Amino acid sequence: MNIKLSYHWAAAVLLAVATSCSNNDITTENGTKPTTDKNETKQISFIAGNERTRTSLNYDTSDFYWEDGDKIYVKDDDNTFQHSSNSVSGTKVPNFKFMMPGKYTQSSYTVYYPGKNGTDNKVTIASSQIQNGPDNTLHFGTVGDCGTGIATLQNGQYKFTLNHSAAYLCFKPTYDHPLTSTYITKIEVTADKNIAGDYTLGEDGKLNGTGSSKTITLTPKLNGTDGLPMQNSEDGKSCAAGRMFMVIMPGKYEFTIKYYITDTETKVSGVITKKFKSFEYTANGYYDMPATLTMRAYEDDYYTWDAKKDYWYNHKDDQPKDTETEGSNYPTKTDVERWFNGIKFPTAASNSAKDCPNANELTWYCMKGKPHWDNTTLWTVWKHLYTGGMWFKKKSVIASENGKDPVYLTNYSFDNKDRTTKKVWETPPSNKSVLKGKPDNYRDYFFLPAMGNYASGKLKNFREYGFYWTKTPEPYFDRAYNLFFNDKEAGLSNISDRENGYKLWTSQ
Repeated sequence: MNIKLSYHWAAAVLLAVATSCSNNDITTENGTKPTTDKNETKQISFIAGNERTRTSLNYDTSDFYWEDGDKIYVKDDDNTFQHSSNSVSGTKVPNFKFMMPGKYTQSSYTVYYPGKNGTDNKVTIASSQIQNGPDNTLHFGTVGDCGTGIATLQNGQYKFTLNHSAAYLCFKPTYDHPLTSTYITKIEVTADKNIAGDYTLGEDGKLNGTGSSKTITLTPKLNGTDGLPMQNSEDGKSCAAGRMFMVIMPGKYEFTIKYYITDTETKVSGVITKKFKSFEYTANGYYDMPATLTMRAYEDDYYTWDAKKDYWYNHKDDQPKDTETEGSNYPTKTDVERWFNGIKFPTAASNSAKDCPNANELTWYCMKGKPHWDNTTLWTVWKHLYTGGMWFKKKSVIASENGKDPVYLTNYSFDNKDRTTKKVWETPPSNKSVLKGKPDNYRDYFFLPAMGNYASGKLKNFREYGFYWTKTPEPYFDRAYNLFFNDKEAGLSNISDRENGYKLWTSQ
């Protein structure tokens, strides 16, 4: 697990403490009595020093700022919490003088910042957090950012630096392929212990309390709309969303993190889940959470049976990407590279389909491979999100479960017939007991997307059917055996004309 504590955040706090007496806004004389501000009757100045310890941050530069509405709390000599009579106005304010009512005669006091929604030393870390725009931390003060500082009397005023008491998670989802119209709409973090709820700030700066929620949901927004877009890189080979930040209670946790993602054009949405082992998330620590989105990316190559080149070779701009849309320049028999191989049974494929499973193997996948139709697993093609596909048990797993050598599955079908060398007049076997959902033991399986087919240049059955060639010709009508599946059935077909554009696959 590659969780890292961003060193510049930890360093910022240490620097603030170490240099708080040498900042330009902190005098070097030791004050002996607090002075009342001339413009504020019976109020004392508490000046926040060092711009690296305030309540919002710039991730790249480590700069912190006070933000609009921020105020502080201090217990006065009567042991009564007082809050500043003024609050910060504006955003990214580098320093601020808070005016405190009450009686102050001591040389130092603990300053509490409970966040914008807190009072006194009471803090609420929100279980529902909203961030407006990428790389934006203005929401910190409203969702649980908090801290304390020791204000010391210097030249008639109290000066302090703020040490943050919460922990912070940073997410920057990435994907190693380009995407269009795709957004991260929500991030959900669930821990094995409470990470949100009501807490109390101690004088030592630690948060005390048990909290009330193991889950925090972060909803990013852009211009009032849910979600941050996945932006493609300059080279067009990958994409990433802007940074998103979450405030949590410090502690040692195991995390389950769910990324909710949607494609606004295809209307496909899904969830990508990541799990993290136990790790200590300390106060004032900023943690970059690994956020590579694991989705299968597929090529858009289809083939007539055993053709030398793919269906749209040299004509990719004509390739339809919407169901029932027809493209021009699809293969014809005058195109020797894209037209199907006309060899006769039992000669196996020798070009593009030569590495596909044969008809015997295919029967094992369908009849003994416990096919599972899955309409939730995300996959991509054409820079968009899609769902729909089938899980089949791997050949080695099927062989082991049936007491066979894997070679036997190549030489004979599940019913002991050899459909690669012997003519079989039949309606081929198919499995009409397809299971639903992703298999629990999915590592014993492989996945094929339902990418449909091309017929006379028209895209058909996309996300509804999968059609995949075998290397075996059909013996009676110069067709070819192929795999077909949908949400109800998976089987061997012997009725597909070789001129159809189907997908290729290999034995797994």
